[in-house]
Amino acid sequence: MSQESAYIQIVDTFRDKYAAFLNEQNADRPTNKKWSSLRIKNETSSAVIKFISSIQAKLSSAMKPRQRKSYDGWVDYMERNETIGSLEESLMDLDFV
Repeated sequence: MSQESAYIQIVDTFRDKYAAFLNEQNADRPTNKKWSSLRIKNETSSAVIKFISSIQAKLSSAMKPRQRKSYDGWVDYMERNETIGSLEESLMDLDFV
């Protein structure tokens, strides 16, 4: 599996877990306060954007400035630091409260 497809799988896993969390919360709401599926989708999309931004910011702050300037620099950094594996492990333990 390529780094890119592994990263996409991580994002998809996060999206699925977060949507499931919101749907569980929604099931516990009174009928007149339930969120629409569109709102759940939008809230999930917003959380995914924050998740990706957080990963990008953390990686960027650890990288050398010249590494951040190219796609290959990002891939090299992620491969050398086993970033994908760490993210996959973190997602296995991820629970929303």
